[in-house]
Amino acid sequence: MNSTAINADDVFLHHRHTLIHTIARIVDCPQTAEDLAQDTYLKFLQAAATQEITFPQSFLFQIGRNLALDHLRKQRIRQPLTNAKATPKQENDSIIECIAATTPTPEQIVTDQQQVTLLLDGLQNLSERRRTCLVLHRFHHWPYGRIATHLGISRSAVEKNIQAAVAHLIAAQDDEPC
Repeated sequence: MNSTAINADDVFLHHRHTLIHTIARIVDCPQTAEDLAQDTYLKFLQAAATQEITFPQSFLFQIGRNLALDHLRKQRIRQPLTNAKATPKQENDSIIECIAATTPTPEQIVTDQQQVTLLLDGLQNLSERRRTCLVLHRFHHWPYGRIATHLGISRSAVEKNIQAAVAHLIAAQDDEPC
């Protein structure tokens, strides 16, 4: 077991009871909170194995909160709407909880950062001509003809360089372990 996994274990074990209590307050069920805490640990362990986590306690609790809210959403979908009459306040709370968050989850932020790193690494591994063609076309929105004139190559060469560059970047991302 590597040191990152041991650190993840320590963080989880140190905060386990508080995490379960926090989740239980959201889902209103101690058994479900225990299950969700275990799921939280697994997601936290996976994340800790693949990346450096700057604020492990916050990250752990955010994963737990997200899993608890996901559980509530799934539970509400499963319950028929006609089971019980809700008060207007309960209906408003229910509607508010169904609105998607506008901020990304910690997991999504890390995944996005990893994707950007892979893209930048892939760009650095391209030849100068391919990188220039790709950047001018995709990021500066230059047409093929303008790029061809600028670089003193044919339009067909520009197309082939861009296709090869894109294929290289896709292959580089596909080669990365999940």
